[in-house]
Amino acid sequence: MSKIIEPSLLAFDSASIKSQLLAVKQLGTTYIHYDVMDGKFVPNKSFGTEHLPLINELGLKANVHLMVKKPLTFIKDFINYPLNSIVFHPEGVCKWQTAIICRYLSKHHIPYGLAIHPYSDPDRYQAILKTCDYVLVMGVIPGKGGQAFIPQTIANLIKVKKIKTDFNPKLIIQLDGGVNDQIMQQTANYVDHFIIGTFLMHNPQNMPNVFNLAKQLS
Repeated sequence: MSKIIEPSLLAFDSASIKSQLLAVKQLGTTYIHYDVMDGKFVPNKSFGTEHLPLINELGLKANVHLMVKKPLTFIKDFINYPLNSIVFHPEGVCKWQTAIICRYLSKHHIPYGLAIHPYSDPDRYQAILKTCDYVLVMGVIPGKGGQAFIPQTIANLIKVKKIKTDFNPKLIIQLDGGVNDQIMQQTANYVDHFIIGTFLMHNPQNMPNVFNLAKQLS
């Protein structure tokens, strides 16, 4: 499977979002990572749905990452827009609510998945991951950009790759947080989509190299 780069909208310059979207599209991206934070599940707040029309207008696809306490409330707004996927944190809801949310997304034909905190055990969610389209493995504590990659993440990647291999070959593994060129090379055996914010968008000189590296690792 080809390695995919998902530039994180959270790291874009708010004054030049359109030009930056066009820049990463020109480099070959199809997907934009769209973080949603409620100030409750994580301390910070971020986007609502306001940037989705522009992303769709430019022919890009939004992978939405909900870092919120009440995912279903947000999902009911987001499903009014064309989306590539929605992932949410099961740590913020109970087990039966997680199952309900997954069924709701499936009913509305939206690819879905779970986002796993660096210090959560993916095996705890194995039953649900068997049916998911995506699993997002966090490499940092959710809620803030620019953090260093947490080594514990490697163990989580190994576990989700085993779940994919044993039970769900269609599962797409995303890595989000602290990703740079070195982390890409270190984790390439486990990751399908690399979500990159600060390293990519705050250092434009890195952009061509990152996309070329993704091709080499595929």
